[in-house]
Amino acid sequence: MEKRRSIFFVFMIIVSLFVVLLAIFMIYGRIYCTPQEDQNSDFLNVEASTENVVLGITEDYGQNYIDKIIFLGESTTYGLQSYGILSGGTDTTQVWTGATTKNGVTVTSGTLSLSPAIGTTKIFFPDTRSAMSVSEALKEKKPEYLIITLGLNNGASYYSEQEFKECYRMLLNSISHSFTDTHVILQSLFPVSESCQIKAYTPQRLRQCNEWIYDIAKEYDLKYLNTTEVLEDNNGYLISGYDNGGDGIHLNGAGLNAVIDYIKTHGYPEE
Repeated sequence: MEKRRSIFFVFMIIVSLFVVLLAIFMIYGRIYCTPQEDQNSDFLNVEASTENVVLGITEDYGQNYIDKIIFLGESTTYGLQSYGILSGGTDTTQVWTGATTKNGVTVTSGTLSLSPAIGTTKIFFPDTRSAMSVSEALKEKKPEYLIITLGLNNGASYYSEQEFKECYRMLLNSISHSFTDTHVILQSLFPVSESCQIKAYTPQRLRQCNEWIYDIAKEYDLKYLNTTEVLEDNNGYLISGYDNGGDGIHLNGAGLNAVIDYIKTHGYPEE
C-alpha cells in the first residue's frame, strides 16, 4: 500500500512539472513569437507601401494641373515646346532643357544629357532668358510640380546601373534644398520606334533604365510616372502613330498629347 502511495505521489509530481513547463512554454511563445509575427506583418506593409511610388489612375486633373508643371528633360521633352503642346505654345516657359550660346545670346539647346555634371549643368531659364543651374532655376521659379525625364542621352546608350543611378543622385542631391515646395516626379523614358537609328535603344534596355528610374524615385521618396505604358505597342516599341517620322526617337503632336493626357489622369495625390 505504501509503495502504491509513493508511485502515485511521484506521478503527481511529474504531472505538476509537466503543467508548469507547458505554462512556461505558452508564455514564452507569446512573448517571443508574437512580436516576430508582428514584424513580418509590418514588413509586408512596408513592401506594399512602395506601390505608392507609382502615380496611379486619378480623375482628370485638367489643364490647370498641367499649367503648374515644369518639364525638365532632353529633346523628347523639348517636343512639348516645339509642337506648341503647352500653354504659351512655342513660347512656353514650362520646358527646361540645356543652355547654349548663339551669336552671343543665350538660347535653349533643345536637349539635355544625364551626365556626372548634371548637378551643375546650365539649363536655359526661359523666364529671364538666361543660363542657370536647375537648383538656381527652382529657387527662382518655385514651381508646384517638376517632371524630370532624363536618361536616353548617354544613360540608355552605355551607362551601367551604378553610373545611371549615380547621375540621378547627383541631380537630386544638388536640388534637394531647392524643392521643398515643389513636388518632384521622375518620368519613365519614352519608347522608341522599331526603326530607331540607335540600336542600343532596345525595348529591353529602356525597360531596364525605367526600372532604375523607379528605384531612384523610391530611394528619394519621390513619385514615378510610368508614361511609357500609354506609348508602347505590344512589342515594347513606340506606337507607329506617335512617331514623328525622324530618327525613331521623337514623338509627334499626337504622341505628346497622349503624354499630357496621361499626366492629367495620373495626377499627383492631393494633400
